Formats: sequence, C-alpha cells, structure tokens
Amino acid sequence: RPSPAASQVQDLGGRQHRLQTCRTHTQSSSSPLPALLLRITVQAGDNISLQTTHNTQHTHTRLKLVKPKSGWIKMSTRQEPVQIGAPPGRLSDWTITPLHFNGFAGLPTTKGVGVKSPKFSCFGHQWFVKLYPGGRNDSNDGRVAMKLENRTEASIEVEYKYMIKHPNGEGDISRASGKLMKFSPTGTHRAGEVGPARLSDNFSLRSTLLNYLVDGTLIVEVQMRTNKPGQRPAPFVPGNPTLQNMLKDFGNEETADVKFEVGGAVESATGRRKRAKTPTSTFHAHHYALRLNAPALADMCNPGDVSAPTAINNIQPATFKDMLYYCYGGKISEENLRQNAKEIIEAADRFGVVNLKLEAEACYVDTVELTLDNIIGVVTYADSKNLALLKERC
Repeated sequence: RPSPAASQVQDLGGRQHRLQTCRTHTQSSSSPLPALLLRITVQAGDNISLQTTHNTQHTHTRLKLVKPKSGWIKMSTRQEPVQIGAPPGRLSDWTITPLHFNGFAGLPTTKGVGVKSPKFSCFGHQWFVKLYPGGRNDSNDGRVAMKLENRTEASIEVEYKYMIKHPNGEGDISRASGKLMKFSPTGTHRAGEVGPARLSDNFSLRSTLLNYLVDGTLIVEVQMRTNKPGQRPAPFVPGNPTLQNMLKDFGNEETADVKFEVGGAVESATGRRKRAKTPTSTFHAHHYALRLNAPALADMCNPGDVSAPTAINNIQPATFKDMLYYCYGGKISEENLRQNAKEIIEAADRFGVVNLKLEAEACYVDTVELTLDNIIGVVTYADSKNLALLKERC
C-alpha cells in the first residue's frame, strides 16, 4: 500500500520532470523477501529510469532521470514547406485512345517504313503514333517499332504506355515509360533525352502481334496521364451583402417609412366574420421592399406617413409578419409552411407575393390528404386561388 508520495519538480534538458518517491509496505514482515533491484528505462526524448529495491520490511521506489552517455537528445522542429509558384498536382487519371491498324498482316515490313495514325487530342495537345511493322533501322530483326509524337507548339510532360490486349483474354502486351517524360514543342530538335517524339525501337515481335489481331486489326491503346495543374488557394471575395443588409433592416422603426396595424376581424372558413376581434399588432416596413415584392400591399400605403398606420384586417399578425420577413429576403421554415400553408397562400395571393404563394402551395400539395369527403372542397379552393399544382394533384 503506497504511502503518500513525496514529489519534486526538476527542469532537465529544457523540460520539467516530476520526481516521486513512494514507500510500499509488505503485507507481512514474517516472510522475508529477497533483495530485488528492478530497473525500467522509458525513452521519449529523454531517458527515464525507475529503480525499485526490496528488503524484508518494505519496498522503496525511486524515480530518477538518467542522463545517457551520449548526452541529452535534442529535438528538432520541422517547418512547413515553402512553396515557390504553384506546386504540381497529383497525376491525372489515364486517358485511353484506341488506335486501329486495319489489315496489319498486309502492312509493309520494310525497315524504316511506317504507318502514321491520324492526329488525336489529349490534354490540349495534338498527337500521332507511327507504327513500323518491319521496325526502324535501329530495330532488331523481326521487331515492330512505335513512335509517339507531340504535334503542338508547346511542351508537356506525360507518362504514357502502349497496351495491346489479347482477343481471348490471355496475356496482354504492355510497354510503359514508367515516369513522366517531357515532350518538347513540335518542330524542335532533340536535346539529350528531350524531344518532340519518343521511340520504342523494339516494341514487340511482329510474329507475336499477329496472334493479337481482332478481325485482322491490331488495336493499340495509347494511355497517357499528366500532372494536374497546381491549385492556388482562391482569394477571399466577400459575397454581395444586399440580402443580409435588407434582413438587418427588417422591423427597423427608425428607418421605416410605412406602418401597419394588423388584426381585427378574421374571416372564418364559411365566409362569416367573427365578432370577437383578434389583438392587433403594429409592424414597421419600408415601401421599397413592398414595392418590389408585395406590390398590392405597397399600393395600400403612402411612403413617409407613419403617423396614421394602414389598417390590415382579416389576417393573423403572425402570418403577416412571415410575409413581411419573406419580402426582405428571409426564409420561412418548412415546419411553419406545413402548419400554416393555407394562411400563407391566402396572404401571398392577397398582397401579390407570387413566389411565396408558389412555395406555400408546393408544401400544401405535399401534405394535403385527398379523400372522397374533401375532394370537392379542395378542387374548389384550388380553382378560387388559381393553384395549378393543387389542381394537378386533384
């Protein structure tokens, strides 16, 4: 059972290490324990040793730092790499261009005589492949040669390979560059290993290729890939703040130029008016927002006259507030639309908020359940409010 440990903090090698010494008593002093020295070394930048000694009465445990003979280990800090220019991206996916050399068996086998493919496009460059059925002058006898040439007035680095697949699924013939190779612009002279064309003088035995023909055609897949262009971080460009600024002005009494008193009698579902009036609420707004988004409501008030509020009856204040919020660019929650779809449709239709009406109608169409008992009422309602989506649903 360890007794309370004594601790001490020391600073060694630029780090603080807490040294603790604790005493552990044996369960019984009647059975002597042999002397034991246990040394455990843990290395994590610095060497730490744990020494334990036993005797017949108790155990002493002492933790201390042991400085290695080679000295304290010095840690190094690696900085992030510094990029100069746009770094190259990862290699692109392979682009495969199949070339069909028809009637391969009948092509001339004279050395140096080749058959050139039409130009094809890859990575914004024009290319062609020239096949030498009898090889080039430097080719071994019986060997077919291949040449890939860049026909664009710009250099490019590509990794390429030729692939010829066996018609019966047996072993394919493949020859690859194995790394990115630089192709200089067309018309330039070869300088060392860099030139506009790459040659494979001993591509394959012609007798072997004759076993790879498909209806007499030798199909050579030219596969190419290159570095994706390095991506520079896009500069931060703030978005247009107009919508956010309009929302900040929603309900601003200091800058508002129109005022509404909303409440009073609310028309029931049967067309009767309730005698008990609902509590009224006051809303401040800006005429320009109404003129652009709720023209019918804008025509009901005069900008600048806030002393005499415009009375708006037959609408719930909460619905009117949602409609005003929408006119300032706000978004009505889907839950609110589902719960109050018909009320929002009524308000949007009344005050000319066309998009809000369509949005609420779409939500209502998704939630309404058509039955034999309500189908006539729903059709009548859709016709009265000119709800095309609801009519189509019915």
